[in-house]
Amino acid sequence: MNKKINIILASVLCSFNLMAQVDTLTIHKDKVVIDYGRNITHDAREVTGAVSTATSDKLSHKNSINATNQLFGMLPGLQVLQNTGAVWEDGATMYVRGMGTLNSKSPLVLVDGFERSLKELSSEEIESVSVLKDAVATSLYGIRGANGVILVKTKRGSLTSPQINFSYEFNMATPKRLPDFVDGYTYASALNEAMKNDGSMPRYSSAELDAFKNQTNPLFYPNVDWVDETLRGASYGDNITFSARGSGKFVSYYTMLNFLDNRGILQPTGDNDGYSTQLKYSKLNVRTNLDITASPTTTVQLNLLGNFSEHNRPGTEVGDIFTAIYQVPAGAFPIKTERGIWGGTTTYGNNPVANISGKGYARSQTRALFADIHLKQDLAALLPGLTGGIKVALDNTAAYWDSNTKSFGYESAVLDLETGEKEFKTHANEGTLSYSKSVGSVTTHFNFEAYANLTRQWGKHDLNATFMYSMDKIKSKGRNTGRAFMDVIGQAHYAYNNRYLVDLSLSGSASSILDPDDRWGIFPAIGAGWILSEESFLKNDWLNLLKLRASYGISGRADYDVNLFQDIYGSGGSYFFKNTPTSISGMKLTQLGVEGLTYEKSHKLNVGVDFKAWNKFSLAIDAFYDHRTDILVSGSNAVSGILGLAVPKVNDGVVDNKGVEIALNWDDKISNFTYHVGGQFSFVRNEIIEQNEEYRPYDYLKRTGGSLNQLFGYEVVGIYQSQEEIDNREVKQYLGDVRPGDLMFKDQNGDNRIDDYDQVALGYNSTCPEIYYSFDLGAEYKGLGVYALFQGTGNYSKLLDTRSIYRPIVGNNTISTYYYENRWSETNPNGTLPRLTYSGSDNNYNNNSLWVADASFLKLRTLEMYYKLPEKLLKKTGFLGGAKIFARAHDLFCIDGIDIRDPEAIGASHPTMTQYAFGFNLSF
Repeated sequence: MNKKINIILASVLCSFNLMAQVDTLTIHKDKVVIDYGRNITHDAREVTGAVSTATSDKLSHKNSINATNQLFGMLPGLQVLQNTGAVWEDGATMYVRGMGTLNSKSPLVLVDGFERSLKELSSEEIESVSVLKDAVATSLYGIRGANGVILVKTKRGSLTSPQINFSYEFNMATPKRLPDFVDGYTYASALNEAMKNDGSMPRYSSAELDAFKNQTNPLFYPNVDWVDETLRGASYGDNITFSARGSGKFVSYYTMLNFLDNRGILQPTGDNDGYSTQLKYSKLNVRTNLDITASPTTTVQLNLLGNFSEHNRPGTEVGDIFTAIYQVPAGAFPIKTERGIWGGTTTYGNNPVANISGKGYARSQTRALFADIHLKQDLAALLPGLTGGIKVALDNTAAYWDSNTKSFGYESAVLDLETGEKEFKTHANEGTLSYSKSVGSVTTHFNFEAYANLTRQWGKHDLNATFMYSMDKIKSKGRNTGRAFMDVIGQAHYAYNNRYLVDLSLSGSASSILDPDDRWGIFPAIGAGWILSEESFLKNDWLNLLKLRASYGISGRADYDVNLFQDIYGSGGSYFFKNTPTSISGMKLTQLGVEGLTYEKSHKLNVGVDFKAWNKFSLAIDAFYDHRTDILVSGSNAVSGILGLAVPKVNDGVVDNKGVEIALNWDDKISNFTYHVGGQFSFVRNEIIEQNEEYRPYDYLKRTGGSLNQLFGYEVVGIYQSQEEIDNREVKQYLGDVRPGDLMFKDQNGDNRIDDYDQVALGYNSTCPEIYYSFDLGAEYKGLGVYALFQGTGNYSKLLDTRSIYRPIVGNNTISTYYYENRWSETNPNGTLPRLTYSGSDNNYNNNSLWVADASFLKLRTLEMYYKLPEKLLKKTGFLGGAKIFARAHDLFCIDGIDIRDPEAIGASHPTMTQYAFGFNLSF
């Protein structure tokens, strides 16, 4: 993109997908440096820690509606998993090196050095994203670093001539793997079968079944495809960006304006008096980043981001809309009766279409300003190599809620098939719009940092040292929501003869969440490295880098609720005095404070090797071990319930987390043809060592010793085919009424009973996969290019418990085609799923191995085809510096064993989406 990027790509070919790589596009005296945050930078070759990075040239291949969704498979050690929701709200869940605690697993995210959310950014303003993983890097963040740190750098002004860029994208997204439910006739037949299986009389007569089947009276015996009636085929949107970057004599600048809008998949949404109930989202980001040379020794950085967003939805919560879509059978009632009233019954009042069109609308607006300033002063006059600086940030976010909702009227309609008589019964009357406005949230976030850096070189010795103080305070609307952090940090990096490396860091960190008498923690770390490729016995022209590195240290985490250390009193009733029968309210102890509340301590060990050769190939391997102690866990299992109130938690939990990461890349150019092949693989496994678990009589019942989020349940060994088989089996099941077609479970302890003592561990972690991998391919010839990124998981399980799809009929739910076709019945004794039931079955629908599925998958996360106009043609225009047209797709296909649902989105919620983008970029 410019000379700065070209130097970095040539010098550090593995800047993408490697363990300890450059994480900013910065050059200091012809050296590529990485940035640990905290105003600490080192020569990239001399890094002893574990850092991985993706830069804007790689991120630009991805769809850009949600910045977090650009990170799938991009950074070794960062597990990124898709969430449900519309394309603007389906931000990914991120884990750094898996899960290492029983509490919050979220990493710390910093934007330009300050804690901010990645979702506030447009993808166009991001220069690089880096992940800090080992103790040398994370100990610098003290009490907030244990879960890893994600550093986001925004773009800045360049030293080149001014450049103006304009880009436009048209976005379209189509739902993936929508549920397929049976029609009205099949549902009525299935309901009769379920009631018969339960020993009850069928609900529908033969004549009524015929009416459903023949659709002679569709308003009384309907067949409504609720998915088709409520969801359209795609959502649509636009993404427009204008930016300018350059520099003058004293100022370099980057400024950007990005507008994003999207219109969702609900229908019908316009059948109202002047308002829409469509899911709609619009967002405007305005950014200015300035670098000002105030004097020969003083520079000032100023960053400003204004963020304005608006979200429109129906008067019904989106989750409730999809609950209705997944629940209501096709034959329950018509969309509207012949009298034009919304359909509904006392059993099914949750009309999916009416929930979209008949309950008004709600709108939220968010306004945010993120501002920070960095004053940097060269203090060489006092001491050669000394610099100092002050950084201040102030962020303010406010959300406003505009609710214009109402209730809808609905009625049921009954037709007597013999007499033709119609009966209508009103269950609710139509309401009128009710208006209300409120302030949803107000958050103020203040940061202050002061630091001094010392850089010295003498002979073969290089020393970089940093001392820093930081304060971070956040306050939100409401009581007891404020939090504050304070850090004092010292860090030193020493290199001898460009080959022997040592890093030392020591930070003191405090949090207002902890007991005032014990708020500070100490977090030391040490790292060492040896650049073997600089040794005479290995030095060779083809060998660019061979480095061994290792680190060990401690970082912390204290992401707790406020005031856990305090005894709290509140109002209480049911106090009786003397002989009076009337209770008197008073005060009572509502919370016992956690005695000795402290932070989690993460003891991190990392060893790694970096290898680069032929200026084309790069390989990095890391192995790590994380021993987490003092995890806050329940204390109730050690105290009798006779205490009379909730027992406070205790810092007794211990979790081990260990794994390996491998990443490799090959980049080459042959004449006009350039290509790239890369990949990464990580295996991470955790084990609960201690969690203050309740007593369990058998080892296989214990959660301790297993994985975090491990599923437990019964092991299915078959399906009962007859009552005789049930009666003759020596093992008896005590989980509910057992009938032919019910699941048969294994007796784990040999007592001839199936009860709570027969549950075992099933599958793998249900939240974060143990195996996470990706590989990407890119090629370009004379401006015509293609890029593809595949990402997959392994050792990953999901519980299939979605209503109607895997839990049909019960609770007045509909039934999926999948379940209906694979159910056990008298006519289908080879069915793989248990019998239908209306009353419910504690035997079949508990957690068991039938419903624990292998959720491993391989997805084509990104596919881009593009064309860059040739330089000769650009010169002829006289004004264009670059032009590119492109077509992109996100999540084009998925290979997995679940098949009918997205492995990352099992539940009854907004579907995940396959996204497409078509657009162009112009530079002037």
